[in-house]
Amino acid sequence: MHAKRVVSAVALAALIAGSSLSAGCKSSAEASVTEESVEAAPVALEEPLTEEHDGGSVAWEIAPDGAVRALVKAPDGKAIDKDVSGTLTWRGPNGEEKVPLALDAKTGLLVAAGPKLEADLTEVQYNVVVAGKPWNGTLHVPAGGTRVIVEGARKAEKRPIPAGKTGPNGGIIQVVGDDTIEVVADKTSGQVRVYVLDANLKPIPVGDRKIKLGFVGSSSEVVVLTPGPGGLYCVGTVAAKVNPVKLTVVVAHPTHADVVLVGYRPGVHVVVGPAAPALNVIVATTWSVGVKVNAAPGVVVVHDDDDDDDDGRAVHIHVHGKHKHKHKHHHHPHHRH
Repeated sequence: MHAKRVVSAVALAALIAGSSLSAGCKSSAEASVTEESVEAAPVALEEPLTEEHDGGSVAWEIAPDGAVRALVKAPDGKAIDKDVSGTLTWRGPNGEEKVPLALDAKTGLLVAAGPKLEADLTEVQYNVVVAGKPWNGTLHVPAGGTRVIVEGARKAEKRPIPAGKTGPNGGIIQVVGDDTIEVVADKTSGQVRVYVLDANLKPIPVGDRKIKLGFVGSSSEVVVLTPGPGGLYCVGTVAAKVNPVKLTVVVAHPTHADVVLVGYRPGVHVVVGPAAPALNVIVATTWSVGVKVNAAPGVVVVHDDDDDDDDGRAVHIHVHGKHKHKHKHHHHPHHRH
């Protein structure tokens, strides 16, 4: 990239110099490169987050101060710098703020000045209109901007997860910073959990980690998780009980926060719209406790012991006669009674 810029600058200087010397024998249109034509050359973004639409792609660069630059390209990779505009909608704790996207004729980029990124995740919805056709999408942007998502993906690449590998609870596995996590949600209740996994993909205590999730699917939302019973997972509730097409994860430690877009790799376009593949997060779990009276007198069976291992064992609670005393034991499938 740097070498190309140097060669272009040298070539341009030589062209301008040559034009000046021969201006006397050529027309002014032929003899010089106008300032407008030079400045209109598209500017490449160094580490954008690119989303792929049916009609092309949009490469996004959002800085911590809210400055936005976007490069719109056709399917053949050529920059689209005519008949393109758009609007961004910043969604924060104090409501929504709409920010126009304007085409910068000097760079060929769409630019905007949005609010400063202050939250762990800020939802930014975009509506880019290309030749009258809307390209819509949603970004969940960390406080450090889109660059942080690219950096998180680069770090995750160094510890790849085997293709098709699922977590101990059937959820999706993702490397986030130095952590490996499992994200899984119940298809009935919408309860979503994040487990922190060890090298053997077994749950370990969450500790002082604070976790947020940005879902994009049939709708979009940011879910703030809280520590679950026993501290072996963080838990929250997602409104849309369908698999998302994008999932952004923030794992905050006392000293720093790590951010990833699940499944994203640097330089790869994120497919959005009807063609976007879904992430397998929603599963049938045994988290919802169901109670029924066993045929044996004085025995109530509570399905799922909910001791965070999700082994599906039943808990038998024996109630003795008219007394208040009771005890429980786990029914192991491999134990005989």
